[in-house]
Amino acid sequence: MTTAPGRPLSVGQEALWFLYRMAPESPAYNVQAALRVHGALDESRLRHALHALAERHDVLCSTFAEGPGGPERVPGPPTLLPLRVMDVPESTDDDHLTKLVAEFGRLPFDLTAEGTSRALLVRCSPSDAVLAVCTHHIVSDATSQWLLLQDLLDLYGHQPPPPLKRTFDDYVAEEQHVLSGPRRAELAAFWADFCSGALAGELPTDRPRAIAEAGVLHGATCELRLPDELVPRLRETARRTKVTGFALLLGVFQSLVHRYGGRRDFLIGTPTTTRSGPGMRQVVGYLVNTLVVPAHFTSETTFAQAAGAAQRQVMTAMRNIAFPYALLAGEEPYSTRNPPVRMAFTMVAPTRLEPLLQRVTEAAASGTTTRYAGLDVAFVDVPMLEGQFDISVEMRQSETTLTAVFRYATDLFDESTVRRLLDHYVQLLTAAVDHPGDPVTGPDLVRAGELDSLLALGSDDDW
Repeated sequence: MTTAPGRPLSVGQEALWFLYRMAPESPAYNVQAALRVHGALDESRLRHALHALAERHDVLCSTFAEGPGGPERVPGPPTLLPLRVMDVPESTDDDHLTKLVAEFGRLPFDLTAEGTSRALLVRCSPSDAVLAVCTHHIVSDATSQWLLLQDLLDLYGHQPPPPLKRTFDDYVAEEQHVLSGPRRAELAAFWADFCSGALAGELPTDRPRAIAEAGVLHGATCELRLPDELVPRLRETARRTKVTGFALLLGVFQSLVHRYGGRRDFLIGTPTTTRSGPGMRQVVGYLVNTLVVPAHFTSETTFAQAAGAAQRQVMTAMRNIAFPYALLAGEEPYSTRNPPVRMAFTMVAPTRLEPLLQRVTEAAASGTTTRYAGLDVAFVDVPMLEGQFDISVEMRQSETTLTAVFRYATDLFDESTVRRLLDHYVQLLTAAVDHPGDPVTGPDLVRAGELDSLLALGSDDDW
């Protein structure tokens, strides 16, 4: 049997390969998406659809190896995308189902032999199941995960998606073309100037950062649905201050980091899709780049000014997105000892271009299911990508709701600390809506009850 020739990696993939080899047992770079499915799922038909999915997106059936010129992706057979079937009692509650799927998602991948992807079907009854697809981040991203589930259900429903016009290999070739020409030096000079004078933003930690840190790879998640009445007010404030909703949310988060850490100049990462150009929308792969966004505060910076600055910085960074984040670390491109950023902020806002994700997101906001490919499906919220940053914020948006998801490094933070951070973020969002022209340093973050508790820590009765 002839072995397929190795394919070159993107710069981002090379970084993930380095991190994998540094901590191969870590699940921090596993990406997962899951659906609760109501309706009769035929296992044989599902396996056939999974085989077709693997043939459509060959990155799913890859292994990785060190080749003569560096790391390579080696395409393999569709059998490298296996389906695990698990039968559980019909009485199994939702929390236990989510736990089973989360445990499946935390299983490490052996990228050198086992591959990068796997699927899970948990059957509670002939008409009630959970369907999940898990991959390593080296071949996927959050958008890709939902695209995979969408393609899988379309193939299962005998409505195959249209043929792909581009592949992930095309994306890698375009990146190599840019980075091998004069544009690379221009981009490097831009980012050096854009980030000068600022260090990675940090928050006070519950435990000291390890001196010989090889990478924080242990994490957990806290999330909070913002008060429903706050969501339309945030949108109206963004409209009145002439910024996007994302810029307002980012600006307020930067204000929170400024309040907590005390730095006036710091950097925050914003993971952003790189699915630009004709035909890339339906491609599965690691199609994301973390933009480094500087924040600059004075004692008089207002919420409106912070949001406006965030919008200008993001738009400027977007024009230079072709320079991979991994190259910003300089001589140690894949070291996590002194990364460009330690915190990240992004927003998931489904559109009609992602019909499955849009429908399940809207249904989740009201606690219902949606119809897709002849099945009733619902969003299953499973943790993933935990521990990659000190704090990684994902804002999940539907038409009527907004949920803040804070993923954090458990080596550094306690859950109580992150929940307090979440609460303070909502406080600042409310303040920004009520008084956008007020300084970000104005609102009192410590409530009376919290102040009493903090003061009690130093009372004589505790000794």
